[in-house]
Amino acid sequence: MKVIRSAKPAVSMALAAFTFLVPAAIRTQAPAGPLPQAESKGAPPASARPSAPPVEPRTTILGRWKLNRDESDDPRRRRQDPGGSNGGGYGGRRGGMGGGYPGGGYGRRGGESDEERQKMRELFSPPAAMTLSMTGAEVDLLDDRDRKRAFMTDGRKLQKSKDTNYQEIAAKFDGKRLVTEEKSPRGDKMSRTFELSEDGRQLYQTLHMTTGRNNTPLVVRYVYDIPAHTSSRP
Repeated sequence: MKVIRSAKPAVSMALAAFTFLVPAAIRTQAPAGPLPQAESKGAPPASARPSAPPVEPRTTILGRWKLNRDESDDPRRRRQDPGGSNGGGYGGRRGGMGGGYPGGGYGRRGGESDEERQKMRELFSPPAAMTLSMTGAEVDLLDDRDRKRAFMTDGRKLQKSKDTNYQEIAAKFDGKRLVTEEKSPRGDKMSRTFELSEDGRQLYQTLHMTTGRNNTPLVVRYVYDIPAHTSSRP
């Protein structure tokens, strides 16, 4: 009986120690702060953002357009494939367009004036943005350099302007394509074609002319997209 009575205080002390130490150990292992909440399986991820609506295709060349440099031809580079789609073996390579005079001084003629040279550089430096509109038989091109080109499609007599930012140009419609009839700054025959892509989401401006002493054909195409923040309807 003495053994049993002496064992009771020892058991009581052991239980008291266990009751004290176990919660302390749990508190030591638990991370600081509130426990993380389980994510709801039905909730969308925080990084999800609504995607921009697709651009509505156009049915005419009219409206605002933005230059796509990656898909446009680089007139400074000479094609190595004479049978390429650009014909004549020049002006073709798309991607990384830098603008400027083809090949730096390539194709320059003796006696070319500084004014002619500057106009040639501008010809091969397409505007970054432009707007095409139509009033009657006149199609106007206004670019981001405040230059206006009035394409007259009714055969009227063109008015010569001393203002370099305004020019009247003879043109005609070939179906939905607009084709100009003009001359290069050097006086050679030249034309430009404005047409929609098959899906109606891009505008192709194609330049046709000759260059160099041998009048080598040169074809350059610039590609324009519909600006995302504007309506696709002209």
